[in-house]
Amino acid sequence: MARGAAQAQRKRQAQAQPKKKQKAAPSWEEQLFFSRLRRHAKVIYVLLALVFAIGFVAFGVGSGSTGIGDILRGNFFGGGSSTSSRITDQQKKIDANPRDIQAYITLSSYYQQDNKDAQAVSTLERAAKVEPKNLDVLNALARIKRGQAESLQNTWATAENTLAESNLTPPGLEPNSTVGQALTSDPLSQQLKTAASDAYFKMTSAFTSAENAYKRVAAAARGTPQEANTQLQLASVAIEAIQTTGLSGGTGDVKTAIAAYERYLKLEPNGVSAKQAKQTLTQLQALIPKSQR
Repeated sequence: MARGAAQAQRKRQAQAQPKKKQKAAPSWEEQLFFSRLRRHAKVIYVLLALVFAIGFVAFGVGSGSTGIGDILRGNFFGGGSSTSSRITDQQKKIDANPRDIQAYITLSSYYQQDNKDAQAVSTLERAAKVEPKNLDVLNALARIKRGQAESLQNTWATAENTLAESNLTPPGLEPNSTVGQALTSDPLSQQLKTAASDAYFKMTSAFTSAENAYKRVAAAARGTPQEANTQLQLASVAIEAIQTTGLSGGTGDVKTAIAAYERYLKLEPNGVSAKQAKQTLTQLQALIPKSQR
């Protein structure tokens, strides 16, 4: 009796407990999708890593370079194609072949990029000793000289403006009067006058040097198709000097410009710049007394 009652009780408890729901089997579409995903996961990870690495290389992240362009130029780790290294390379090239004119010109351009005009000029002068009539060398040298003159022209203009601002005298008072001179004779004004005077001297000397450089070009180009253009360049730099300094340094610049224009008109009397050259030549001739022509 007791055993039967216990069995009946266990049967009732089993019937009272709720049955657990069995999880439905995944559909064939889900099985196919996850199977493919697992199968290709490693390939995707490899591709992502490759793209990430290429991005670092292409854009130069963390390398000190500017990207793939620097890599192609041998500059992945920075400094590989720096100006100093290129200068060294060109110097070695010249040492190996002292008659390599293009190597001199290239080295000079690198010096200019590094703001070393003195070295650039020295390099071109060495090239000119190898080939005294090489127009590429002489033109490059003349351009540097003219650039230096124009830079010093700006320096002088700045010094003059600073001096003028410091020497302001009260309205109605003559700067050359006793009081006016007293107001402008302080140490600072004297220092500014000296600076302006020095800048003017350096500028005029630089323009003379530039004119001489273009005279070398014109002489080397004499009798060649480039001569007419070199005469125009010579006249141009001489006129720039005249416009800056006037005739305070004499009539040398004027005579240089006149001779250059006359030579140009002889070479190309009907050239593109002939009309302008004739007009400018007339104006220049008027600046010189007939007795000095």
